[in-house]
Amino acid sequence: MAYPPPAPYPQPMPTPQGNGFGVTGLVTGIIGAVFAFIPVVNVFIAVPLGIIAIIFGIIGLVKAGSRGGKGKGTGGTGLVLGLIAVIGTFAINVMVFNAASDYVDEEWQKACDEAGLTDEECGDWDDWETDFETP
Repeated sequence: MAYPPPAPYPQPMPTPQGNGFGVTGLVTGIIGAVFAFIPVVNVFIAVPLGIIAIIFGIIGLVKAGSRGGKGKGTGGTGLVLGLIAVIGTFAINVMVFNAASDYVDEEWQKACDEAGLTDEECGDWDDWETDFETP
């Protein structure tokens, strides 16, 4: 009586080569880019997340290079979104604070006009602001 041949050993499954650093950079970059458009709050949320996205994006690109280019898209996108988050935060804050400054100047001039003061009597808001500061 002949025995059947032994069953072949199962071949090990290749482990998927994901890029965790690239994905982390991508996720933090997306969140940072979204929060970059919320004035004032963006400094505390978007800038740290943007910096983390830049760091993880660079690490993800380096790791992707050592793995033959797998995961390069996530690392690169995380890097770009991190840069958008950081640069966008400063751009949005500059625009918001410049608009607020212009609004205060216009309201100051309007209040002086309503009070019937001349430009010399009213002065500029910056002149009044320095008078209120304590020495």
